[in-house]
Amino acid sequence: MKKLNTENYEVCMALEKGLFLLSFSSATCGPCRSMEPVFLELEKANPKLSLYKISVEESPELAAHFGVRGVPHISFCEGRDVLYEFNGLTPLNDLQYVVDHIDDTHFRLYGDFKKMEKKTDWTFVLCIGTIVAVFAGLFLFT
Repeated sequence: MKKLNTENYEVCMALEKGLFLLSFSSATCGPCRSMEPVFLELEKANPKLSLYKISVEESPELAAHFGVRGVPHISFCEGRDVLYEFNGLTPLNDLQYVVDHIDDTHFRLYGDFKKMEKKTDWTFVLCIGTIVAVFAGLFLFT
């Protein structure tokens, strides 16, 4: 994970061509420290993904520029655009999902990932309907 600050920001951004991750953190932040192993695993699984760590204490201008209000704050970027953000502790699976699906057409059009549609469980509906019909039949015919 490379360190990024206000001095080397422009140079690093000029060199980036694809997807990269910005992690805003603080030295005194416990959740930020607990995210470090997650970033190491993400880096191992995605060697082409550049990860940058930005200290909000050392570079408050960058934190303000990206609208960081709390740490840890994770931004997936491409070029100069922020594509997706997470606030707080984030599991590795969620980060990996973004990396794997960043080129999804729905995401590129709407800026959010398509949610899985819930299927209706007709078994429950049929059971309740049957019970209601039996009691209605007993009530009407007795």
